[in-house]
Amino acid sequence: MAMKKHLIVLILRILETHSDINHPLSQIKIADMISAAEYPCDRKTVGRNIRDLVALGYPIVKTPKGFYMDGKAFSRAEIDFIMELIQTNEREGIDTRALAKRLRSVLDRYYIRRKRG
Repeated sequence: MAMKKHLIVLILRILETHSDINHPLSQIKIADMISAAEYPCDRKTVGRNIRDLVALGYPIVKTPKGFYMDGKAFSRAEIDFIMELIQTNEREGIDTRALAKRLRSVLDRYYIRRKRG
């Protein structure tokens, strides 16, 4: 029973960190991501939880290819700009590598994977 309560949070986190307008996620993909973490989940469960999140006011957008979280704090262009500034500017007393590493930890996982690949 407790896992059912956690699923909605997992789905919210996945949408926040792995989706955007150009990279929507299908219910099946979200279910697979949750199941990969050893929590059994199916497409219908994901759909019910997304409907609940929308009813609570989360800006989740449905497209023909899936769902994504709208209204993120930074656009891709802004993230690229910030990371470029950090990586090309040095300041005395600031470890720019450590700063970039900390910022990467709060950026969405898709961005980090895309930049490494």
